[in-house]
Amino acid sequence: MKPFRVNLTFAILASLACLLSLTWILLSLISFKTAEKDILIQKNGEGRILLASFVNLVPFPLDRLNDATPAGSFAVRLANERAIAGLTVVNPEGWPMYRVAEREGLDAGLTRALRTGDATSSFSKDGRLLYHYAPLRDGARIAGAARLTLSLAAERDRLTRSRHLFLSYFMLDFLLLLGLGSFLLSRVVVSPIRKLLAATERITAGDYSHMLHIPGCAEIVDLSDSFNMMQLALREKQEEVAAHVRSLQKANLELQTAREETIRSEKMASVGLLAAGMAHEIGSPLSAIIGYAGIMRDEVAHDPDKADYLRRIEQEAGRIDRIVRDLLNYARPTPAENERVAIAPFLREAMEMLEHQGIFKKIVLSLSVAENLPAVCLDRHQLLQVLINLVLNARDAMPGGGRLEVIAAADVMSTAYDRSEQTRHLVSMGRRREDFGGVFRSPFPADEFAAPCVRIVVGDSGEGISPASLEKIFDPFFTTKEPGKGTGLGLSISASIIDSFGGRITVESAPGKGSRFSIWLPACPVESEP
Repeated sequence: MKPFRVNLTFAILASLACLLSLTWILLSLISFKTAEKDILIQKNGEGRILLASFVNLVPFPLDRLNDATPAGSFAVRLANERAIAGLTVVNPEGWPMYRVAEREGLDAGLTRALRTGDATSSFSKDGRLLYHYAPLRDGARIAGAARLTLSLAAERDRLTRSRHLFLSYFMLDFLLLLGLGSFLLSRVVVSPIRKLLAATERITAGDYSHMLHIPGCAEIVDLSDSFNMMQLALREKQEEVAAHVRSLQKANLELQTAREETIRSEKMASVGLLAAGMAHEIGSPLSAIIGYAGIMRDEVAHDPDKADYLRRIEQEAGRIDRIVRDLLNYARPTPAENERVAIAPFLREAMEMLEHQGIFKKIVLSLSVAENLPAVCLDRHQLLQVLINLVLNARDAMPGGGRLEVIAAADVMSTAYDRSEQTRHLVSMGRRREDFGGVFRSPFPADEFAAPCVRIVVGDSGEGISPASLEKIFDPFFTTKEPGKGTGLGLSISASIIDSFGGRITVESAPGKGSRFSIWLPACPVESEP
Protein backbone atom coordinates (compact mmCIF):
# COMPACT_ATOMS: atom_id res chain seq x y z
CA MET A 1 0.00 0.00 0.00
CA LYS A 2 1.27 3.46 -0.87
CA PRO A 3 2.35 5.31 2.29
CA PHE A 4 0.51 8.48 3.22
CA ARG A 5 2.49 11.64 2.51
CA VAL A 6 1.51 15.23 3.12
CA ASN A 7 1.77 17.74 0.31
CA LEU A 8 4.52 20.32 0.03
CA THR A 9 2.35 23.31 0.97
CA PHE A 10 1.17 21.69 4.19
CA ALA A 11 4.69 20.62 5.14
CA ILE A 12 6.16 24.09 4.60
CA LEU A 13 3.27 25.88 6.32
CA ALA A 14 3.41 23.47 9.26
CA SER A 15 7.12 24.14 9.64
CA LEU A 16 6.50 27.87 9.37
CA ALA A 17 3.72 27.63 11.99
CA CYS A 18 6.03 25.81 14.39
CA LEU A 19 8.73 28.44 13.90
CA LEU A 20 6.23 31.24 14.44
CA SER A 21 4.86 29.59 17.58
CA LEU A 22 8.31 29.06 19.06
CA THR A 23 9.25 32.64 18.17
CA TRP A 24 6.08 33.95 19.82
CA ILE A 25 6.66 31.93 22.97
CA LEU A 26 10.24 33.19 23.25
CA LEU A 27 9.31 36.80 22.52
CA SER A 28 6.33 36.69 24.88
CA LEU A 29 8.47 35.36 27.71
CA ILE A 30 11.11 38.02 27.18
CA SER A 31 8.55 40.80 26.69
CA PHE A 32 6.37 39.85 29.64
CA LYS A 33 9.28 39.39 32.00
CA THR A 34 10.78 42.71 30.94
CA ALA A 35 7.43 44.53 31.26
CA GLU A 36 6.76 42.94 34.64
CA LYS A 37 10.19 43.91 35.89
CA ASP A 38 9.78 47.50 34.69
CA ILE A 39 6.34 47.79 36.33
CA LEU A 40 7.59 46.41 39.62
CA ILE A 41 10.61 48.73 39.62
CA GLN A 42 8.30 51.67 38.92
CA LYS A 43 5.88 50.53 41.65
CA ASN A 44 8.74 50.01 44.07
CA GLY A 45 10.02 53.54 43.50
CA GLU A 46 6.53 54.94 43.86
CA GLY A 47 6.04 53.17 47.21
CA ARG A 48 9.41 54.28 48.48
CA ILE A 49 8.61 57.92 47.70
CA LEU A 50 5.15 57.72 49.30
CA LEU A 51 6.53 56.09 52.46
CA ALA A 52 9.35 58.64 52.70
CA SER A 53 6.83 61.47 52.37
CA PHE A 54 4.73 59.99 55.18
CA VAL A 55 7.77 59.42 57.42
CA ASN A 56 8.80 63.05 57.05
CA LEU A 57 5.37 64.14 58.34
CA VAL A 58 5.25 61.82 61.38
CA PRO A 59 5.32 63.80 64.72
CA PHE A 60 7.19 62.65 67.82
CA PRO A 61 6.42 61.18 70.16
CA LEU A 62 4.34 58.65 68.19
CA ASP A 63 1.40 58.79 70.54
CA ARG A 64 0.59 62.19 69.07
CA LEU A 65 0.01 60.60 65.60
CA ASN A 66 -3.66 60.57 64.60
CA ASP A 67 -5.87 61.40 61.63
CA ALA A 68 -5.85 65.10 62.58
CA THR A 69 -2.10 65.47 62.15
CA PRO A 70 -0.59 66.16 58.74
CA ALA A 71 0.85 62.65 58.69
CA GLY A 72 -2.56 61.13 59.55
CA SER A 73 -4.32 63.26 56.97
CA PHE A 74 -1.74 62.14 54.36
CA ALA A 75 -2.24 58.50 55.39
CA VAL A 76 -6.03 58.79 55.03
CA ARG A 77 -5.63 60.20 51.52
CA LEU A 78 -3.28 57.33 50.67
CA ALA A 79 -5.81 54.83 51.97
CA ASN A 80 -8.42 56.22 49.59
CA GLU A 81 -6.25 55.24 46.65
CA ARG A 82 -6.87 51.76 45.19
CA ALA A 83 -3.19 51.09 44.95
CA ILE A 84 -2.66 51.53 48.75
CA ALA A 85 -3.60 48.41 50.69
CA GLY A 86 -2.65 49.76 54.18
CA LEU A 87 -0.27 51.71 56.42
CA THR A 88 1.08 50.70 59.87
CA VAL A 89 3.30 52.53 62.36
CA VAL A 90 4.90 50.70 65.34
CA ASN A 91 6.92 51.91 68.29
CA PRO A 92 10.39 50.57 69.16
CA GLU A 93 8.81 47.71 71.08
CA GLY A 94 6.78 46.66 68.00
CA TRP A 95 3.41 47.78 69.24
CA PRO A 96 1.16 49.32 66.61
CA MET A 97 0.79 53.03 67.14
CA TYR A 98 -1.20 53.94 64.03
CA ARG A 99 -3.01 51.92 61.36
CA VAL A 100 -4.90 52.76 58.19
CA ALA A 101 -6.89 50.02 56.35
CA GLU A 102 -4.71 47.24 57.70
CA ARG A 103 -4.95 44.66 60.48
CA GLU A 104 -1.59 42.91 60.21
CA GLY A 105 0.83 43.59 63.06
CA LEU A 106 4.59 43.25 63.47
CA ASP A 107 6.42 41.26 60.79
CA ALA A 108 10.01 40.52 59.81
CA GLY A 109 10.36 43.71 57.76
CA LEU A 110 9.32 45.99 60.64
CA THR A 111 11.55 44.07 63.04
CA ARG A 112 14.53 44.54 60.71
CA ALA A 113 13.80 48.27 60.29
CA LEU A 114 13.65 48.71 64.09
CA ARG A 115 16.81 46.73 64.63
CA THR A 116 19.06 47.97 61.79
CA GLY A 117 17.41 51.18 60.74
CA ASP A 118 17.44 50.13 57.03
CA ALA A 119 14.65 50.85 54.56
CA THR A 120 13.61 47.63 52.76
CA SER A 121 10.89 46.24 50.54
CA SER A 122 9.45 42.78 49.87
CA PHE A 123 6.60 40.94 48.08
CA SER A 124 3.91 38.77 49.54
CA LYS A 125 3.94 35.04 48.84
CA ASP A 126 1.22 35.29 46.19
CA GLY A 127 2.93 38.30 44.57
CA ARG A 128 -0.11 40.52 44.81
CA LEU A 129 1.23 42.88 47.58
CA LEU A 130 4.37 44.99 47.83
CA TYR A 131 5.63 45.96 51.30
CA HIS A 132 7.87 48.99 51.98
CA TYR A 133 9.56 49.40 55.36
CA ALA A 134 11.24 52.54 56.73
CA PRO A 135 12.59 53.45 60.24
CA LEU A 136 11.24 56.51 62.08
CA ARG A 137 14.18 58.53 63.46
CA ASP A 138 13.97 61.14 66.15
CA GLY A 139 17.42 62.58 65.75
CA ALA A 140 19.87 59.73 66.09
CA ARG A 141 17.40 57.49 67.87
CA ILE A 142 15.07 55.01 66.14
CA ALA A 143 11.70 55.97 67.51
CA GLY A 144 9.71 53.41 65.52
CA ALA A 145 9.07 52.00 62.02
CA ALA A 146 6.46 52.37 59.33
CA ARG A 147 5.12 49.84 56.77
CA LEU A 148 3.36 50.84 53.54
CA THR A 149 1.46 48.05 51.78
CA LEU A 150 0.84 48.53 48.03
CA SER A 151 -1.61 46.39 45.98
CA LEU A 152 -0.26 45.00 42.66
CA ALA A 153 -3.71 43.85 41.37
CA ALA A 154 -3.97 46.69 38.86
CA GLU A 155 -0.51 45.92 37.51
CA ARG A 156 -1.31 42.21 37.31
CA ASP A 157 -4.53 42.97 35.47
CA ARG A 158 -2.67 45.25 33.08
CA LEU A 159 -0.11 42.53 32.42
CA THR A 160 -2.92 40.01 31.81
CA ARG A 161 -4.63 42.37 29.36
CA SER A 162 -1.30 42.91 27.65
CA ARG A 163 -0.89 39.14 27.30
CA HIS A 164 -4.37 38.76 25.82
CA LEU A 165 -3.80 41.64 23.44
CA PHE A 166 -0.43 40.23 22.42
CA LEU A 167 -2.00 36.81 21.86
CA SER A 168 -4.74 38.35 19.72
CA TYR A 169 -2.17 40.19 17.64
CA PHE A 170 -0.16 37.02 17.34
CA MET A 171 -3.17 34.99 16.11
CA LEU A 172 -4.07 37.64 13.59
CA ASP A 173 -0.47 37.88 12.43
CA PHE A 174 -0.25 34.07 12.39
CA LEU A 175 -3.31 33.72 10.15
CA LEU A 176 -2.17 36.51 7.84
CA LEU A 177 1.28 34.99 7.53
CA LEU A 178 -0.16 31.53 6.85
CA GLY A 179 -2.55 32.89 4.22
CA LEU A 180 0.10 35.01 2.54
CA GLY A 181 2.65 32.23 2.86
CA SER A 182 0.25 29.72 1.32
CA PHE A 183 -0.45 32.07 -1.58
CA LEU A 184 3.24 32.82 -2.18
CA LEU A 185 4.23 29.17 -1.84
CA SER A 186 1.53 28.18 -4.29
CA ARG A 187 2.72 30.71 -6.87
CA VAL A 188 6.46 30.47 -6.36
CA VAL A 189 7.01 26.80 -5.48
CA VAL A 190 3.96 24.53 -5.59
CA SER A 191 2.47 25.67 -8.90
CA PRO A 192 5.78 25.31 -10.83
CA ILE A 193 6.34 21.90 -9.28
CA ARG A 194 2.85 20.80 -10.31
CA LYS A 195 3.52 22.00 -13.85
CA LEU A 196 6.74 20.00 -13.84
CA LEU A 197 4.84 16.97 -12.57
CA ALA A 198 2.19 17.34 -15.30
CA ALA A 199 4.93 17.67 -17.92
CA THR A 200 6.60 14.54 -16.51
CA GLU A 201 3.33 12.62 -16.87
CA ARG A 202 3.11 13.82 -20.48
CA ILE A 203 6.61 12.49 -21.11
CA THR A 204 5.66 9.20 -19.48
CA ALA A 205 2.72 9.03 -21.92
CA GLY A 206 5.12 9.68 -24.83
CA ASP A 207 4.32 13.35 -25.49
CA TYR A 208 7.56 15.30 -25.94
CA SER A 209 6.06 18.42 -27.54
CA HIS A 210 5.06 20.31 -24.38
CA MET A 211 7.69 22.94 -23.52
CA LEU A 212 7.66 24.55 -20.07
CA HIS A 213 7.77 28.32 -19.52
CA ILE A 214 7.64 28.83 -15.75
CA PRO A 215 8.33 32.28 -14.28
CA GLY A 216 9.67 32.55 -10.78
CA CYS A 217 12.88 32.47 -8.82
CA ALA A 218 16.21 31.57 -10.39
CA GLU A 219 16.27 27.95 -9.19
CA ILE A 220 12.78 27.21 -10.53
CA VAL A 221 13.58 28.82 -13.89
CA ASP A 222 16.86 26.86 -14.10
CA LEU A 223 14.97 23.66 -13.29
CA SER A 224 12.42 24.46 -16.02
CA ASP A 225 15.17 25.10 -18.57
CA SER A 226 16.91 21.86 -17.61
CA PHE A 227 13.62 20.02 -17.96
CA ASN A 228 13.09 21.45 -21.45
CA MET A 229 16.61 20.45 -22.46
CA MET A 230 15.99 16.95 -21.14
CA GLN A 231 12.70 16.81 -23.08
CA LEU A 232 14.43 17.87 -26.30
CA ALA A 233 17.10 15.24 -25.77
CA LEU A 234 14.44 12.58 -25.13
CA ARG A 235 12.53 13.66 -28.24
CA GLU A 236 15.67 13.36 -30.36
CA LYS A 237 16.39 9.95 -28.88
CA GLN A 238 12.80 8.88 -29.52
CA GLU A 239 13.03 10.03 -33.14
CA GLU A 240 16.29 8.14 -33.53
CA VAL A 241 14.74 5.01 -32.02
CA ALA A 242 11.65 5.39 -34.23
CA ALA A 243 13.86 5.80 -37.29
CA HIS A 244 15.82 2.68 -36.33
CA VAL A 245 12.58 0.77 -35.73
CA ARG A 246 11.21 1.84 -39.12
CA SER A 247 14.48 0.86 -40.74
CA LEU A 248 14.37 -2.53 -39.02
CA GLN A 249 10.73 -3.04 -39.96
CA LYS A 250 11.50 -2.17 -43.56
CA ALA A 251 14.49 -4.50 -43.58
CA ASN A 252 12.40 -7.23 -41.95
CA LEU A 253 9.65 -6.77 -44.54
CA GLU A 254 12.20 -6.88 -47.35
CA LEU A 255 13.75 -10.01 -45.85
CA GLN A 256 10.34 -11.64 -45.51
CA THR A 257 9.43 -10.71 -49.07
CA ALA A 258 12.79 -11.93 -50.35
CA ARG A 259 12.37 -15.17 -48.39
CA GLU A 260 8.92 -15.80 -49.84
CA GLU A 261 10.12 -14.96 -53.33
CA THR A 262 13.09 -17.26 -52.82
CA ILE A 263 10.82 -20.08 -51.71
CA ARG A 264 8.55 -19.35 -54.63
CA SER A 265 11.51 -19.32 -57.01
CA GLU A 266 12.73 -22.62 -55.61
CA LYS A 267 9.29 -24.10 -56.08
CA MET A 268 9.16 -22.77 -59.62
CA ALA A 269 12.61 -24.14 -60.32
CA SER A 270 11.51 -27.53 -59.00
CA VAL A 271 8.33 -27.34 -61.05
CA GLY A 272 10.38 -26.27 -64.06
CA LEU A 273 12.68 -29.26 -63.80
CA LEU A 274 9.70 -31.53 -63.25
CA ALA A 275 7.77 -29.97 -66.12
CA ALA A 276 10.75 -30.15 -68.47
CA GLY A 277 11.27 -33.83 -67.65
CA MET A 278 7.56 -34.57 -67.97
CA ALA A 279 7.28 -32.69 -71.23
CA HIS A 280 10.18 -34.69 -72.64
CA GLU A 281 9.36 -38.08 -71.17
CA ILE A 282 5.56 -37.92 -71.23
CA GLY A 283 4.78 -35.46 -74.01
CA SER A 284 5.88 -37.63 -76.98
CA PRO A 285 4.25 -40.91 -75.85
CA LEU A 286 1.14 -38.98 -74.84
CA SER A 287 0.88 -37.42 -78.29
CA ALA A 288 1.22 -40.84 -79.86
CA ILE A 289 -1.48 -42.24 -77.57
CA ILE A 290 -3.86 -39.42 -78.48
CA GLY A 291 -3.11 -39.84 -82.18
CA TYR A 292 -3.57 -43.61 -82.22
CA ALA A 293 -6.76 -43.27 -80.18
CA GLY A 294 -8.12 -40.85 -82.77
CA ILE A 295 -7.30 -43.26 -85.61
CA MET A 296 -8.88 -46.23 -83.86
CA ARG A 297 -11.98 -44.18 -83.00
CA ASP A 298 -12.61 -43.62 -86.71
CA GLU A 299 -12.21 -47.33 -87.40
CA VAL A 300 -14.56 -48.50 -84.61
CA ALA A 301 -17.15 -45.81 -85.09
CA HIS A 302 -19.76 -48.55 -85.75
CA ASP A 303 -19.12 -50.11 -82.28
CA PRO A 304 -20.51 -47.78 -79.57
CA ASP A 305 -18.82 -49.54 -76.67
CA LYS A 306 -15.36 -49.41 -78.21
CA ALA A 307 -15.93 -45.83 -79.38
CA ASP A 308 -16.82 -44.89 -75.78
CA TYR A 309 -13.64 -46.55 -74.48
CA LEU A 310 -11.53 -44.63 -76.97
CA ARG A 311 -13.33 -41.38 -76.09
CA ARG A 312 -12.46 -41.91 -72.43
CA ILE A 313 -8.86 -42.69 -73.35
CA GLU A 314 -8.69 -39.41 -75.24
CA GLN A 315 -10.25 -37.50 -72.30
CA GLU A 316 -7.81 -38.87 -69.74
CA ALA A 317 -4.89 -38.36 -72.08
CA GLY A 318 -6.09 -34.80 -72.66
CA ARG A 319 -6.26 -34.24 -68.90
CA ILE A 320 -2.66 -35.44 -68.55
CA ASP A 321 -1.70 -33.08 -71.37
CA ARG A 322 -3.41 -30.15 -69.58
CA ILE A 323 -1.56 -30.97 -66.34
CA VAL A 324 1.76 -30.93 -68.19
CA ARG A 325 0.88 -27.62 -69.89
CA ASP A 326 -0.17 -26.11 -66.52
CA LEU A 327 3.17 -27.09 -65.03
CA LEU A 328 4.98 -25.55 -67.99
CA ASN A 329 2.90 -22.36 -67.79
CA TYR A 330 3.58 -22.05 -64.05
CA ALA A 331 7.30 -22.67 -64.30
CA ARG A 332 7.83 -20.74 -67.54
CA PRO A 333 5.04 -18.17 -68.06
CA THR A 334 4.44 -17.12 -71.60
CA PRO A 335 5.29 -13.47 -72.42
CA ALA A 336 2.34 -11.12 -72.04
CA GLU A 337 0.97 -9.21 -75.02
CA ASN A 338 -0.55 -6.18 -73.35
CA GLU A 339 -3.31 -4.13 -74.92
CA ARG A 340 -6.00 -1.69 -73.83
CA VAL A 341 -8.95 -3.76 -72.70
CA ALA A 342 -12.44 -2.44 -71.98
CA ILE A 343 -13.67 -4.49 -69.04
CA ALA A 344 -17.43 -4.28 -69.70
CA PRO A 345 -17.52 -5.95 -73.15
CA PHE A 346 -14.71 -8.31 -72.11
CA LEU A 347 -16.74 -9.68 -69.19
CA ARG A 348 -19.93 -9.99 -71.23
CA GLU A 349 -18.12 -11.95 -74.00
CA ALA A 350 -16.41 -14.21 -71.42
CA MET A 351 -19.67 -15.01 -69.61
CA GLU A 352 -21.47 -15.74 -72.91
CA MET A 353 -18.67 -18.07 -73.96
CA LEU A 354 -18.79 -19.97 -70.66
CA GLU A 355 -22.58 -20.14 -70.72
CA HIS A 356 -22.56 -21.64 -74.23
CA GLN A 357 -20.20 -24.36 -72.93
CA GLY A 358 -22.77 -25.36 -70.31
CA ILE A 359 -20.68 -24.36 -67.29
CA PHE A 360 -23.56 -22.60 -65.53
CA LYS A 361 -25.94 -25.58 -65.29
CA LYS A 362 -27.97 -25.34 -62.03
CA ILE A 363 -26.23 -22.01 -61.33
CA VAL A 364 -27.89 -18.58 -61.37
CA LEU A 365 -25.45 -16.11 -62.95
CA SER A 366 -25.53 -12.43 -62.00
CA LEU A 367 -23.35 -10.02 -63.98
CA SER A 368 -23.12 -6.41 -62.78
CA VAL A 369 -20.82 -3.97 -64.59
CA ALA A 370 -20.63 -0.31 -63.67
CA GLU A 371 -20.75 2.35 -66.36
CA ASN A 372 -17.76 4.37 -67.57
CA LEU A 373 -15.16 1.96 -66.27
CA PRO A 374 -11.57 2.95 -67.07
CA ALA A 375 -9.64 0.75 -69.47
CA VAL A 376 -6.90 -1.57 -68.23
CA CYS A 377 -3.62 -2.41 -69.98
CA LEU A 378 -2.96 -6.16 -69.90
CA ASP A 379 -2.96 -9.43 -71.82
CA ARG A 380 -6.57 -10.25 -72.69
CA HIS A 381 -5.98 -14.00 -72.97
CA GLN A 382 -4.20 -14.25 -69.61
CA LEU A 383 -6.99 -12.27 -67.89
CA LEU A 384 -9.51 -14.62 -69.51
CA GLN A 385 -7.52 -17.56 -68.12
CA VAL A 386 -7.73 -16.08 -64.60
CA LEU A 387 -11.46 -15.37 -64.93
CA ILE A 388 -12.23 -18.88 -66.23
CA ASN A 389 -10.19 -20.39 -63.37
CA LEU A 390 -12.14 -18.41 -60.75
CA VAL A 391 -15.51 -19.22 -62.35
CA LEU A 392 -14.69 -22.95 -62.54
CA ASN A 393 -13.60 -22.97 -58.89
CA ALA A 394 -16.87 -21.23 -57.96
CA ARG A 395 -18.85 -23.82 -59.91
CA ASP A 396 -16.97 -26.69 -58.20
CA ALA A 397 -17.77 -25.11 -54.80
CA MET A 398 -21.50 -25.36 -55.60
CA PRO A 399 -22.04 -28.99 -56.73
CA GLY A 400 -25.74 -28.78 -55.96
CA GLY A 401 -26.19 -25.41 -57.66
CA GLY A 402 -26.25 -21.89 -56.27
CA ARG A 403 -25.69 -18.27 -57.16
CA LEU A 404 -22.64 -16.89 -58.96
CA GLU A 405 -22.14 -13.13 -59.16
CA VAL A 406 -19.55 -11.26 -61.19
CA ILE A 407 -19.21 -7.56 -60.35
CA ALA A 408 -16.99 -4.95 -61.95
CA ALA A 409 -16.65 -1.43 -60.59
CA ALA A 410 -14.17 1.43 -60.40
CA ASP A 411 -12.10 1.46 -57.23
CA VAL A 412 -8.75 2.59 -55.85
CA MET A 413 -5.76 0.64 -54.64
CA SER A 414 -4.76 2.17 -51.31
CA THR A 415 -2.98 1.19 -48.09
CA ALA A 416 -6.34 1.17 -46.25
CA TYR A 417 -8.78 -1.50 -47.35
CA ASP A 418 -12.38 -0.61 -46.49
CA ARG A 419 -14.51 -3.72 -46.33
CA SER A 420 -18.22 -3.55 -46.98
CA GLU A 421 -20.88 -4.43 -44.44
CA GLN A 422 -21.78 -7.55 -46.47
CA THR A 423 -18.30 -9.05 -46.13
CA ARG A 424 -17.39 -8.16 -42.52
CA HIS A 425 -18.32 -11.69 -41.37
CA LEU A 426 -15.82 -13.22 -43.86
CA VAL A 427 -12.14 -13.98 -43.19
CA SER A 428 -9.82 -12.14 -45.58
CA MET A 429 -6.57 -13.27 -47.16
CA GLY A 430 -4.34 -11.90 -49.89
CA ARG A 431 -1.90 -13.05 -52.47
CA ARG A 432 0.99 -12.49 -50.07
CA ARG A 433 1.12 -13.18 -46.33
CA GLU A 434 1.23 -9.46 -45.54
CA ASP A 435 -1.57 -8.54 -47.97
CA PHE A 436 -4.25 -8.09 -45.33
CA GLY A 437 -1.90 -6.27 -42.99
CA GLY A 438 -1.02 -4.22 -46.05
CA VAL A 439 -2.69 -5.67 -49.11
CA PHE A 440 -1.81 -2.63 -51.23
CA ARG A 441 1.83 -2.23 -50.30
CA SER A 442 4.96 -2.92 -52.28
CA PRO A 443 5.60 -3.23 -55.21
CA PHE A 444 3.44 -0.10 -55.72
CA PRO A 445 5.36 3.19 -55.53
CA ALA A 446 5.17 4.94 -52.16
CA ASP A 447 3.31 7.95 -53.58
CA GLU A 448 0.57 5.83 -55.18
CA PHE A 449 -1.48 5.28 -52.05
CA ALA A 450 -4.75 5.77 -53.98
CA ALA A 451 -4.11 4.43 -57.48
CA PRO A 452 -7.26 4.21 -59.66
CA CYS A 453 -8.16 0.69 -60.69
CA VAL A 454 -10.92 -1.63 -61.80
CA ARG A 455 -12.09 -4.20 -59.27
CA ILE A 456 -13.60 -7.48 -60.52
CA VAL A 457 -15.35 -9.63 -57.92
CA VAL A 458 -16.26 -13.29 -58.47
CA GLY A 459 -18.50 -14.47 -55.64
CA ASP A 460 -20.34 -17.71 -55.00
CA SER A 461 -22.80 -19.07 -52.45
CA GLY A 462 -20.92 -22.31 -52.03
CA GLU A 463 -19.38 -24.17 -49.12
CA GLY A 464 -16.72 -21.58 -48.35
CA ILE A 465 -13.12 -22.09 -47.28
CA SER A 466 -11.84 -22.77 -43.78
CA PRO A 467 -9.39 -20.24 -42.25
CA ALA A 468 -6.62 -22.87 -42.15
CA SER A 469 -7.00 -23.56 -45.90
CA LEU A 470 -7.43 -19.85 -46.63
CA GLU A 471 -3.85 -19.16 -45.53
CA LYS A 472 -2.48 -21.56 -48.16
CA ILE A 473 -4.96 -21.00 -50.97
CA PHE A 474 -2.46 -19.22 -53.27
CA ASP A 475 0.39 -21.67 -52.60
CA PRO A 476 1.40 -23.92 -55.50
CA PHE A 477 0.08 -27.50 -55.40
CA PHE A 478 -2.37 -26.71 -52.59
CA THR A 479 -5.96 -27.74 -53.33
CA THR A 480 -9.09 -28.56 -51.37
CA LYS A 481 -10.52 -30.64 -54.19
CA GLU A 482 -10.61 -34.41 -54.20
CA PRO A 483 -7.55 -36.24 -55.58
CA GLY A 484 -7.57 -36.32 -59.35
CA LYS A 485 -9.81 -33.23 -59.68
CA GLY A 486 -7.23 -30.51 -59.25
CA THR A 487 -3.49 -29.86 -59.35
CA GLY A 488 -3.41 -26.89 -56.92
CA LEU A 489 -1.85 -24.67 -59.58
CA GLY A 490 -4.87 -22.73 -60.82
CA LEU A 491 -4.98 -20.01 -58.16
CA SER A 492 -1.19 -19.84 -57.94
CA ILE A 493 -0.96 -19.26 -61.72
CA SER A 494 -3.81 -16.74 -61.54
CA ALA A 495 -2.06 -14.84 -58.74
CA SER A 496 1.17 -14.77 -60.74
CA ILE A 497 -0.67 -13.41 -63.77
CA ILE A 498 -2.40 -10.68 -61.75
CA ASP A 499 0.93 -9.78 -60.12
CA SER A 500 2.46 -9.43 -63.57
CA PHE A 501 -0.29 -6.91 -64.38
CA GLY A 502 0.72 -4.84 -61.33
CA GLY A 503 -2.52 -5.77 -59.56
CA ARG A 504 -3.64 -7.74 -56.54
CA ILE A 505 -5.90 -10.72 -55.98
CA THR A 506 -7.55 -11.36 -52.62
CA VAL A 507 -10.16 -13.71 -51.23
CA GLU A 508 -12.82 -13.40 -48.54
CA SER A 509 -14.48 -16.56 -47.31
CA ALA A 510 -15.88 -18.44 -44.34
CA PRO A 511 -17.27 -21.98 -44.03
CA GLY A 512 -20.90 -22.03 -45.10
CA LYS A 513 -20.80 -18.36 -46.19
CA GLY A 514 -19.41 -18.72 -49.72
CA SER A 515 -16.32 -17.06 -51.18
CA ARG A 516 -15.53 -13.76 -52.90
CA PHE A 517 -12.39 -13.41 -55.02
CA SER A 518 -11.43 -9.81 -55.84
CA ILE A 519 -9.07 -8.74 -58.60
CA TRP A 520 -7.65 -5.20 -58.55
CA LEU A 521 -6.35 -4.15 -61.98
CA PRO A 522 -4.55 -0.79 -62.37
CA ALA A 523 -6.32 1.55 -64.77
CA CYS A 524 -4.47 2.67 -67.87
CA PRO A 525 -3.39 6.31 -67.84
CA VAL A 526 -5.34 8.42 -70.30
CA GLU A 527 -3.99 8.13 -73.86
CA SER A 528 -1.36 5.59 -72.74
CA GLU A 529 -0.14 2.83 -74.98
CA PRO A 530 0.25 -0.77 -73.78
